[in-house]
Amino acid sequence: MEPLGPDDPAGVGPYRLVAQLGSGGMGRVYLGYSPSGRKVAIKVIRPEYVQDPAFRQRFAREVIASRAVSGFFTAGVVDADPEGPRPWLATAYIPGPSLQRAVQKSGPFPERSVRALGAALVEALTAIHGASLIHRDLKPANVLLAQDGPRVIDFGISRLCEHSGLTLTGTTIGSPGYMSPEQIQGFRVEPSSDVFSLGSVLAYAATGTSTFGEASVPALLYRVVNEQPDLQAVPTGLRDLIGRCLAKQPADRPELPALMHALTGGRPPVELLAPGWLPEPWHGEDTAPALPDAPTSTTAQPVPVPPHPLPDLPEDVLGRPVGRRRVLYTAVGALAAGGAAAAGWALSRGGPSGAGARRWRFATTGTVLSYPRVAGDLVYAASNDGTLYALDTADGRRRWAYTTGAAIGSAPAVLGGSVYLGGDDRMLYAFDARSGAVRWRFTTQGIVHTPVVTGGVAYVGSADHRLYAVDAATGRRRWAFTAGNDTHSPAVSGESVYVGSSDTNLYAVDAATGEKRWAFTTRGAVSGIPAVASGLVHFGSTDGGLYAVDAGTGKQVWRFDGASVGSSPAIARGLVYVGGGKALHALEAATGKTVWTFMAAGDVHTPAVAGPVVYVGSDDSRLYALEAATGKELWSFLAPAPVHSPAATQDTVYFGCDDSALYAVRL
Repeated sequence: MEPLGPDDPAGVGPYRLVAQLGSGGMGRVYLGYSPSGRKVAIKVIRPEYVQDPAFRQRFAREVIASRAVSGFFTAGVVDADPEGPRPWLATAYIPGPSLQRAVQKSGPFPERSVRALGAALVEALTAIHGASLIHRDLKPANVLLAQDGPRVIDFGISRLCEHSGLTLTGTTIGSPGYMSPEQIQGFRVEPSSDVFSLGSVLAYAATGTSTFGEASVPALLYRVVNEQPDLQAVPTGLRDLIGRCLAKQPADRPELPALMHALTGGRPPVELLAPGWLPEPWHGEDTAPALPDAPTSTTAQPVPVPPHPLPDLPEDVLGRPVGRRRVLYTAVGALAAGGAAAAGWALSRGGPSGAGARRWRFATTGTVLSYPRVAGDLVYAASNDGTLYALDTADGRRRWAYTTGAAIGSAPAVLGGSVYLGGDDRMLYAFDARSGAVRWRFTTQGIVHTPVVTGGVAYVGSADHRLYAVDAATGRRRWAFTAGNDTHSPAVSGESVYVGSSDTNLYAVDAATGEKRWAFTTRGAVSGIPAVASGLVHFGSTDGGLYAVDAGTGKQVWRFDGASVGSSPAIARGLVYVGGGKALHALEAATGKTVWTFMAAGDVHTPAVAGPVVYVGSDDSRLYALEAATGKELWSFLAPAPVHSPAATQDTVYFGCDDSALYAVRL
């Protein structure tokens, strides 16, 4: 991961770019943040491809096909703009090293880890082939290792270069040593070509070297086509299987189901991917590089000093050694721990007795990016490990959990004994709130955002450009409204549904029929959740503005340009609260006049208001409790990593943290 250079863009579409992740023949890959704080990997296409209309058409087709891939072990497509000045593609950010980096740093994997890796990659290829795609460039650098299993990246895109006419004479798209013989020779490529590449990848994981050795590109390509691979260092239990994957003739290679059975012995792949599937020193550790704060300008900034010194964080606070990310945050302005660390990460400044003390912490295998929901004695939280958790509010014990087919970046909605949730697997789910039993599933053609449920209807936006109205009891579609791009999470007020879209519009739609009432156009994507109060709709745009428009007519009442708006707004007692960069602003809801501004040391996320207090999480690893009327800091809670959007009740605030946990903090 490298800082942005002077020639790198500060943003792409609705995403702010904060670092370079790498580059390749197609373009450069960046780490970006969505307005809601979700981390994404964004590939921006190289300028030389932009002027080719045929390339753009193929890119658009490949994006559509790639969106159909929903396997858990693939990095799903989150967003894309094939028509922009520089086409780009955003996928889920995977917190982990590549297989290539892991092997280079720590050596070959043991057989059990290779089998787990292979089973997951077979499942990923099954999903890719099921969407009528062929990867064509499966290699160690395109396999990312997360604690809950590997993820395959760059599927369905590499063949664009193959047809672009922009490659150098005599070159072939792919990676020498991992390409199939038929791909090297320019013959028709079938799914069995990916099986050959898979065999090469597994051999690399098991031995630390390419099965065809090290040589110049022409020599390496010759060996793949004409010579047998060197499998002497491959463990005996895997040698025959990998050898069959590397057969010169495509028809001699095993089919994916047979390959899965040979790797797992008939056991479910999930059993092989239990915690600790990665070898030392990777298992149980945070495998991702430390992430920078999302900047508010293109200028590279040093790591900010938090408003309060950070305590020295001992090993026993969370019961595990301090990882790299925790060291990063501890190292900035750290002082002796004193009583702060003993209080369980809490730093209370002027709040009521006991406020800001940790009640409990629940560990997930991913990150709770969106705000939790509380109903009765349960708190519901969705994680990008693909799981919805129902936890006891008193002690954090798990009551039930349901794992979907992909990551989850949305928040749950709870109403009438049911929990509703959108997932990156293109599904809207309804669960029994007490047992977790699935009541129904509704399928869309894109990632599903946070739903809102009212009047017996679940309203939800999808990356397939549609806003859906779904019967909350049966899961049957009532209507669908189509926008020009990704439609996001809606708000419902009276007889209208208000929803933003990446096509730069906020739409008002008739709640009963789905007919458009009006559209308000901004200069950027409208991707947050609108807030409606006193006849006004408040919403942010990636053009940097917070807008207030008349709910009935769509006419602008005011616009706030004080800072780049990066969160959804929250409204209470005549004030609207919204995050922009490192600032949390409180504005008069009727006029847009600034009442107060609070500055954190990292980007802030969507706030929550409970009574006279507003709570906001920040990338500076703090949850802040502020006096809602004045912005005065009442207390703050120091976490070991960036804090996401909270949910507050009368006595507890709940929030997700980048240390893969959900926290409950006493108010």
